[in-house]
Amino acid sequence: MKILYPLAKRFIAGYDFTSAKPVIDELIQDGYQVTVDYVGEMSTTLEDVQKAFKEYTKILDAYSNIDISVKPSQFGLLMDSSNSKNLCATVLSELADYARSTNNTIRLDMEDSRVTFDTVTMAVDYETGCAIQANHPDTYAYIKTLLDNNIPVRLVKGAYNEPDNVSDLERIHELFILYAALSKDITIATHDESLLDILTDHNQYEFLYGVRRDIQKRLKEEGKVVRIYVPYGENWLPYTLRRLKEWKNLKFVVVNMLKELL
Repeated sequence: MKILYPLAKRFIAGYDFTSAKPVIDELIQDGYQVTVDYVGEMSTTLEDVQKAFKEYTKILDAYSNIDISVKPSQFGLLMDSSNSKNLCATVLSELADYARSTNNTIRLDMEDSRVTFDTVTMAVDYETGCAIQANHPDTYAYIKTLLDNNIPVRLVKGAYNEPDNVSDLERIHELFILYAALSKDITIATHDESLLDILTDHNQYEFLYGVRRDIQKRLKEEGKVVRIYVPYGENWLPYTLRRLKEWKNLKFVVVNMLKELL
């Protein structure tokens, strides 16, 4: 699958922290905020969890005033063990304390409906940021809970196609706008220009690394806070394939590259 790596480099900062760090440094120097994601999920062993924890502490030691993006399943939440939830909570609590000690913050990525409730609960318990998906049927209740507890919210459309999730694109747009209106402090995380053109009164935006760099630059020059979600790691292939599946095909990639050039 090495043939895919030139394409993956558009969306992956590096295959390890050493190769990703120059990319992260350049974004910071250019005036962007960053959220660093050590790609991986669904840890199946304690060794996997420990490896992820060690990698995130390495990131936190290297920077100040950045975010790290963590998937609860990466810390064992879905491991086949009766102790999996306690393991995840313990590791996340320790990492949250470590992040605060290095003047950094944690944001929890949102995964599928098996962990949605637990993810929101842990975000409140350990005072981390949290991603919320507009297409989830319980998002209004969850987002209110997070806002009421002063938890930073990153609003995304939602990539998981599940039976109870909203699937109609027009309705997802409507819900996205509805939820975004709940607070001007919500971070708008989308590359969809039709939504960005409406949600101009927000001050915080987030984009995936390598996607619509033209819009990223424009919003930054307008004085907005622009955060770039920067993934890296040896599991770059599953991440790239998941993104391409989410975007349906290469048309998305090609069209957006052309938009940037034009």
